[in-house]
Amino acid sequence: MEYIQVSAPATIGNIGPGFDVLGLAIRHWGDRLEARKTDQGVSIAAVNSTVGGSELSKDPDKNTAGIAAKQTLKLLGIDQGVELVLHKGLPMGSGLGSSAASAVAAAFAVNELYDRPLTKEELILPATLAEEKVSGGFFADNTAPALLGGATLTRSCMPLDVTRIGCIENLIVILVTPDIVVLTREARELLPKTVPMEDFIFNMANTSLITAAFSKNDYSLFARSLNDVVVEPVRSKLIAGFDEVKKNALKAGADGMAISGSGPTVFAITDTPKRARFIEDAMVRTFALHGIRSMSLITEVDPEGARVIETQ
Repeated sequence: MEYIQVSAPATIGNIGPGFDVLGLAIRHWGDRLEARKTDQGVSIAAVNSTVGGSELSKDPDKNTAGIAAKQTLKLLGIDQGVELVLHKGLPMGSGLGSSAASAVAAAFAVNELYDRPLTKEELILPATLAEEKVSGGFFADNTAPALLGGATLTRSCMPLDVTRIGCIENLIVILVTPDIVVLTREARELLPKTVPMEDFIFNMANTSLITAAFSKNDYSLFARSLNDVVVEPVRSKLIAGFDEVKKNALKAGADGMAISGSGPTVFAITDTPKRARFIEDAMVRTFALHGIRSMSLITEVDPEGARVIETQ
């Protein structure tokens, strides 16, 4: 195989209360990447975007795709190289795992090109090392689900210990991305240094119940547990109109709403297709009342994660 085209899905980091621990892959949004074998080194021939925004660097030492490709080649112990063409389907700073999707796509593509010696689980490390360069922290709540699909739980980063915990088949996710940029590095700087014991217990209980919900494919358990009293109150201040958007989403029938990763994307949940449109409309309209344009998507869990589109 000399050429491959792959895709990696968008992800929801934290899934509400599971800060740096839980992550979820979602369908219909993500990055696409073409990779071709070369004699040596890593190069990025082009970065194309369907979502606008600032141009990403083609320097392989500054782009997570290039960094992940280098890390994967190093892990494989291969002297040859790869040329990448990245097609961004995710806006930067959206809270949808944009940098992770690029890193995952590159790590996955390089491994496939060179006869797939590593498992998807083993590719989490090079992809996460790449994302660390731009996010300011080593955490796998975006890279792991983008690779493995479904929901994942990161027990430990050092050493890396990740478990895929499953899917909820009837979960409908309503994503709304307001036209605001929230960078992960900046959002992390706002986090509280100490947490009251009762808030810690509350979030831990809800994180545990979300884990049970995905492992049991049980929407009702998930609907009861999408609550975060530690991170959301701080990060929601970066999202104009958040409180009103959440209130109106719940009024429209959502069973919960939370921030996706560091934001500004927010997501609401339901298990009723007819209700999803009303929830989406309520959220988009509420942001508009605050003078904020937004794009939205009604989607579901991606059970597969990174995948091959084409080979030559």
